[in-house]
Amino acid sequence: MRRSKKETRSSALLITALALCIPVIIAGCASTFVVTKDGRGYFFGSKSEGLYKMMCESGDLLKILNDTQLPPDIKDNLYKYNCVLSERSKDKVKEIYVSLKPEQRRDLRLTFQKHGYDINYLAC
Repeated sequence: MRRSKKETRSSALLITALALCIPVIIAGCASTFVVTKDGRGYFFGSKSEGLYKMMCESGDLLKILNDTQLPPDIKDNLYKYNCVLSERSKDKVKEIYVSLKPEQRRDLRLTFQKHGYDINYLAC
């Protein structure tokens, strides 16, 4: 059974539209990772008061960042956009995280684990 030119053209347009939309959807949904400690989990970079207390008030984030191999400007910005009240921005944290090389992301996640955090784990 052969398709008509109109059906073929419609299928091609649909495939093209999907191919253009999928990367936009994926990029829009890209996120960081979940940090969990003492049964409480939050997305790294969220503006949650619980995350702020767990990582910023405790001083944990500063210790973690200082223990990574990340460049100083990235460490400073991750701290600023997570912990400086007037600068907190989940979008900026996500932007920085997405720009990291895979080995830098791994370093950050492993350092969280070294400091007693679980990564991408939510207890039920």
